[in-house]
Amino acid sequence: MRQVILKDDEKYFKSKYLKEEELEKLFAKYYQKIITEKSYWIPLKKQLKSKRFMNFKHSIGDGFLLVWENSTTPTLYITEVELERHDINKHILPQLGNFISFIQSSTLEELNEVRNFLYTEIKQNKAIFNKIRKDSKKEVYEILDNAIDDLQILLVIDRVSPELSIGLSQIEKAINIKIRKIEVSRFVSSNKKEIILFTDSEYIEFEDKENREMNIYSIEYHLDNKPDKIVSIVKDVLEFVKEWKLKISPMKLYIGIFKGKRMIFSIVPRKNSVIFYSKVKINEIKPNNLSARDVSNIGHYTNHLPTEIVINEHEQLLYLKEYLVNVLNFVKEMK
Repeated sequence: MRQVILKDDEKYFKSKYLKEEELEKLFAKYYQKIITEKSYWIPLKKQLKSKRFMNFKHSIGDGFLLVWENSTTPTLYITEVELERHDINKHILPQLGNFISFIQSSTLEELNEVRNFLYTEIKQNKAIFNKIRKDSKKEVYEILDNAIDDLQILLVIDRVSPELSIGLSQIEKAINIKIRKIEVSRFVSSNKKEIILFTDSEYIEFEDKENREMNIYSIEYHLDNKPDKIVSIVKDVLEFVKEWKLKISPMKLYIGIFKGKRMIFSIVPRKNSVIFYSKVKINEIKPNNLSARDVSNIGHYTNHLPTEIVINEHEQLLYLKEYLVNVLNFVKEMK
C-alpha cells in the first residue's frame, strides 16, 4: 500500500531510502527541527573501545549528538543510523550491543578520551562553540563533561519493526541503558518538494508513560554505577518522603514522587549531582540556600514540574527537606 500526504492540493509520495547514507544526510539536515535547536550533530565515525572487552571490531557509530536544551542535564548520544531492511539479529542489535558494552564498561579515562575528541571537533566550529556557551551560560568543556555522565544511544531508522521494537524493549528492561528511537520518513512531490514525517520515542504523554512504566523500573536502575555519595543522597531523600507516605515510582528517566495521583517531585540522579524537580513554581516557594531555577520554559525529563534544584552535598539535604515540607503543605492548602 502506497502512503501519500495531501498538502495544499499537492500529493507527496513516500520515498524509500535506497542507501543508509540518504537517511543519514536527511537527519543531518533536519536534526535541529526533530530534536531541538539546542543540539549539535557531529557526523564523525569514531571506534569505541573498552579495555575490559575486546569485541569492538564493529563498534563504530555514525556520529554523536550533543543536546544542551537543559544545561543542568545535557545529554550525549552515540548515534546509529539504520534501515529497517537490515538484519536485526546479525547487524542492528549487535551494533547497539557494542555501544551498550562500551557505556557500561568504559573507564573514566576512556570516557575522557571521547569527551576530549568531541571538544576538539566542536572548538573548530566557532559558531556552534559560541552558541553552546551563550545558550547554556557554561563552558563547552563543562557541558561535555556533564553530558558524558549521561551517555545514551540514539537509533535513527526509517521504521522500527515489531520485531525490533520487542528486541529493544527487552534490552532496555534487562539492562540499565536508554535507547532513544527516531523514525524518519520522507515524502516527495512531483515538484521535488519534500515533507519529513518523524516519530520520537521521547515524545510520550506523561500519564501514558507513567501507567506503562509502573513497576518496570527500580530504584537500583537509577542508582547503578553512581558514586556512593549520590546513592546516599538519593536514599536519604527517599526515606524522608516515605515518612510522608508518598508513593515512589521509578520511571525510565527519573524517579517520580506522587501524592495520590499527582506527581509532586521527580529525582534525576547524575554522577556528580542529584537533580530535583518540583511541582511548585519558584515564585511561590523559593528554596533557602539551594541552587534553584525556573525551568518551566526549558526542556527536561519532567516538563510539567517547573522548578529545578541541584544537590551536590549531604549538607544541603537539611534545606532540601525543609523545602519539600513547605511544598507538601502548600499543595495541601491548594485543595
